[in-house]
Amino acid sequence: MKKIILLCLFLSAFSFSKTNQLPVVLGGTLDLGTGVMNDDEASSGIVRITPFVGAWIQGLGYLRVGYGMYDFTSKADNSENYTVKHRDFSVLLGIALGAGPYLQGSYTRAKNLSEFGDVSWHEWGVGLGTTFPLSPMAAIVTELEYRWILSHYDPFLEEKVSGSRLQLNLGFVVYVY
Repeated sequence: MKKIILLCLFLSAFSFSKTNQLPVVLGGTLDLGTGVMNDDEASSGIVRITPFVGAWIQGLGYLRVGYGMYDFTSKADNSENYTVKHRDFSVLLGIALGAGPYLQGSYTRAKNLSEFGDVSWHEWGVGLGTTFPLSPMAAIVTELEYRWILSHYDPFLEEKVSGSRLQLNLGFVVYVY
C-alpha cells in the first residue's frame, strides 16, 4: 500500500512540476551513523539506504519523501538464525541558508518485522547539509544530522530502548524538470 501511495505522490508531483515548473527530484542517500542503530544496539555503521522523491528549489528549500527497505539476519538466544525485515518511511524538510548550506529537519517511522515479533519506533532529526553540483541536472548530497530515537519496547532485548545517533547522509539527486 505504501508503494502505491509513493507512486501516486511521485506521479502527482511530476505532473504538477510540468505545469508549474517545480523541480521534482529523484535520488537516494546512504545513511551512516554512530549511536543507537536499527537493531537497538549502540554501534557504528550503515543505518539505511533510502531512495526518495520530492521537490527541490535551489536557494529556497526542499521536501523529500523516502521509503527504504532491507532484510538482515539475526541470531536468537537458542542460536537459531532468523530474518528481520526492516522498513522505514522518511520525510525531510530543508530550508536554504543562502547559496550553499541548508538546515534540515527529518522524521522517520521505522519498523523491524520478524516471525518472533515486530518493533516500530519514531526518529526525529535536525542537521545541516549541502549539495555539490555535478551538472545542471544532478548533484551529490551530503548531510550531517543529530537523530533522536524515541522510546520503544524491543521484545528481543525485553527492554525499553531510546537514545540518539549522529548520522551522515551521503547520496545523489537528479532533477526531473
